Amino acid sequence: MGAVETFEDVDSIKVLNFIRDIFQVDIDKYDVTLSRLSTRPLDVGVVTSGYYNLVYSDSDNSGVGSSVLTVGFTLWDSELVACDFRRTNFDDTVIHYIQKPENNLCKTAIGVLQRYQTYAKDKQIPQMVNLLKTADLTNDCIKTNNNLQLTVTVSDRSSVLWNDVRVTLRWSNTVNGADYSRLTLTFKNGELIGFGDDRAFYVLGSGVVKISEKQAVNIVLEQMAGLSYTVDDEVVSGFNIINERIQTQPSVYSLPSESFLVKYPIWIVDLPLADIYPGTVSSIRVLLWADTGEIISGKALGSTTHHIFSYDLIHEVSPLQDSGLNSDSRNTLLVVYFVGVCLAIMICIVMVVVVFKRRSESYMAR
Repeated sequence: MGAVETFEDVDSIKVLNFIRDIFQVDIDKYDVTLSRLSTRPLDVGVVTSGYYNLVYSDSDNSGVGSSVLTVGFTLWDSELVACDFRRTNFDDTVIHYIQKPENNLCKTAIGVLQRYQTYAKDKQIPQMVNLLKTADLTNDCIKTNNNLQLTVTVSDRSSVLWNDVRVTLRWSNTVNGADYSRLTLTFKNGELIGFGDDRAFYVLGSGVVKISEKQAVNIVLEQMAGLSYTVDDEVVSGFNIINERIQTQPSVYSLPSESFLVKYPIWIVDLPLADIYPGTVSSIRVLLWADTGEIISGKALGSTTHHIFSYDLIHEVSPLQDSGLNSDSRNTLLVVYFVGVCLAIMICIVMVVVVFKRRSESYMAR
């Protein structure tokens, strides 16, 4: 056993070492075959995904029998960012571990994190461990410490035929309550079956948040009078919004001039409409930056039984609005201008009278 068949373009040693060091699977007891591979070049790097089959057979020991394990993986610029692990045939298939998982899920997860810290020299792991120790892993919960958030998701799909309790632990780096990068561990019946970590790729461009949730809603509502969309050459505007059902959520977005891996905080404002508008539109979604309040984009959303429709919103800006002045402001400026001109004329008249009077007095004194 221990034979490895590889494709030339894959760093198989890195993937297999990860299965051994983090998942604690005894790779030396399996015949390993790379069964599938695909590579996608992107603007931000090369993403490679594939599957390994791990086959164990012991014909001399019927108590152990044979087993096949499937390992899926994703590499991003040769860095392992995702790995999932499952039995191919039966849930009771024996997995040959270097060291079996603890009966306590919290201890098992801590062990995984500590091994990953050694593997990746990850300085954030101690903070993750501390947050994990405060969480209840038997129920859904969220724990937060500064800008690190742990989300626990428990899914119990057990039945009389099989035992299937899955617990997902996701540590997210957040800004304004929205996550922009994360490390995820998934356990099935206490065994690690899934790993993902994109924190080395997604980064925060800025954490500045100056616009509150309430201000974000007010900004959007103030702009609604000038918003419209076009469907079948028909311009639709004048939306009737259900204000008490407006929903907001924090999120992150990328600048058009930068890589999509660099994230900035935004607000998403969803406006439910009291009526169904042309194109089956029933709501409006607006995105705006959380630091300046500037609107990024807006879409009118609608759906039918089989399709979801989206129409770009257009902000109709008149020359008066574009100058930053409304009609009242313009009238005020005209009044100010008129009064200023009148004052200037009066001052000139007074100066002429004074000069004429002084000259007359001087002439009479002679």
